[in-house]
Amino acid sequence: MNIFEEYLNKILNIVSDQNKKGLLKLPDNLKSINTDIPPKQFDCDISTNVSMVLSKINSTQPLELANKLAKLIKKNDTNIDIIEVVKPGFINIKFKHTFWNEFLKNIITNKKHFGISNNLKKKRYLVEFVSANPTGPLHVGHCRGAILGDVISNILKFNNHDVVKEYYVNDYGNQIISFTKSVYFRIREILYKENFPKENPELYPGDYIIEIAHNIINENKKLDFSKFETISDKLANLSIVQSLNFVKSNLNNLGIKHDNFVSETDIINKKEVEKVVGLLKKNNFLYEGMIEAPKSEQNSNWLQRKQLLFKSTDFGDDKDRALQKSDKSWTYFAGDLAYHNYKLSRKFDVLINILGADHAGYIKRINAAVEALSGNKNKIKCKVSQLVKLI
Repeated sequence: MNIFEEYLNKILNIVSDQNKKGLLKLPDNLKSINTDIPPKQFDCDISTNVSMVLSKINSTQPLELANKLAKLIKKNDTNIDIIEVVKPGFINIKFKHTFWNEFLKNIITNKKHFGISNNLKKKRYLVEFVSANPTGPLHVGHCRGAILGDVISNILKFNNHDVVKEYYVNDYGNQIISFTKSVYFRIREILYKENFPKENPELYPGDYIIEIAHNIINENKKLDFSKFETISDKLANLSIVQSLNFVKSNLNNLGIKHDNFVSETDIINKKEVEKVVGLLKKNNFLYEGMIEAPKSEQNSNWLQRKQLLFKSTDFGDDKDRALQKSDKSWTYFAGDLAYHNYKLSRKFDVLINILGADHAGYIKRINAAVEALSGNKNKIKCKVSQLVKLI
C-alpha cells in the first residue's frame, strides 16, 4: 500500500466513524474522495478533497467542514507535522522528518516488494511499442518511446499483472519494395562494381544498406542476384531479417526485449483484413461514401470518389476513414484494423500503444477501431512520446 492509499483509508475510516456517531452524513458512493500530490506552491506532502465532496450533503461550507476534519485527522497521527486548510476546502498535510526516515528505511528493507499495490485486480496487458519501420536503424525518438513502453510494462509486471511486450513490423507496402531494391542495388555494387543509382529518390542511400547487403551476400553464397524480379520476395525477407537484427541489437543495448514481433505481411497474407472488414460490415460500421481531400493534398490534385469507409465518427473521430485505395488495395489503416482485431482476439484486458508525437493524430481512429471491434469496451490506452531534436 502506498502513502496515498494509506491516508485515503485513514480519512475514510474517520468519516465513517463520524457517520456512525450521527455527526456526519455520507453519500452512497465515496469514490470521489481522493488523496493526491498538492500543487508546488504549497509546502506540504499530501492533499485531500474530502470536505468538498461531503460539504453539500451536510449543508456545510467546505472550509468549515475541512477545519473540523483536519483536527480529527491530526488527533491520533503522530506522523503529521503540519495540517492546514486552504481554499476552496482542501486539507494539506506535511509529515515530520522522522516519518520520511522510516519511509526510506522501509523501501530499503522491502525493496523487492515496495510499491506493489495489493488492491489492484490482476489483468492481462498487451503493450505495443517502438514498432519502427524495418527500413532503417532506430533513432533517438524511437529510443524515448522504447524506454517509455518498457518502463510501463515493467511497472505493470511489478504489480503482478500479465504483460506481453509487442513490436509490430510494418513489412508490407511500397516502402518495403523501395528498401529491397536499395539492398539489391548495393549487392550489385559490391558483386559487379555497378554504380548505385543515387539519383533515384525512391531508394534508401544510407550506409546501413551496404552493411545489410554484405551480410546477405556472406550468408547466402548460392543465391543468384542477376535479376531483381526472380529474387525480390526472397531478398525482401532477408533484408527485413537483417534490419530487425539491427533493431533488436539496439534495443538489447537499452536492456529491452520484446516478447513478440508481429508481421504486417502475415496479417495481410492470412486475409485478416478481409475478416475484419466482414466483421465491421456485419455490425453496420462500413459504407460506400466520399470524403474530403486530406489537408496534405492539394485540392486541384484530389479526385473525389466513392470509397469503402469506416464509421469512425460514431466513436468520436473527426471524420470517417477510408479502407481502400483507388486501386482497391488496402489502406495502412485497414491493416491496423486487422492488427488490432488480432490483439483483441488474444483476450487481453487492456491494450496500450506507445506512439511518437508525429502519430498523435492517429489516436482517435485507433480508439474508434478498438471500440467498434470490442463492442464499445474501453480497452485501449494510447500514450505519446515526444520527439527530440539534437542541435
